Amino acid sequence: MKKLNILIIALTIFVGAQILVPSKSDAGTSCKYDWLGNYVCIGTGQDNGWYSSTKEDWLGNDVTNWNSNGQSGSFSCRHDWLGNYVCN
Repeated sequence: MKKLNILIIALTIFVGAQILVPSKSDAGTSCKYDWLGNYVCIGTGQDNGWYSSTKEDWLGNDVTNWNSNGQSGSFSCRHDWLGNYVCN
């Protein structure tokens, strides 16, 4: 009887882990700082093809350049005098 209870508990834990932990990732982004200090993000899974790089310009603004499957753009962000992080 004791072995049966242990087996049932072990199976319950295994099935619960299978339900809670996904077997694959469909979308996501991997980000890190490169050797120049730029914050670089690369798309993974369904976001494959996404790339962005953020660096600080000489005025202290964060400038982000992005590219996604042939389309690209850029935007700049800064803190205003109220402390809000404003992007345009």
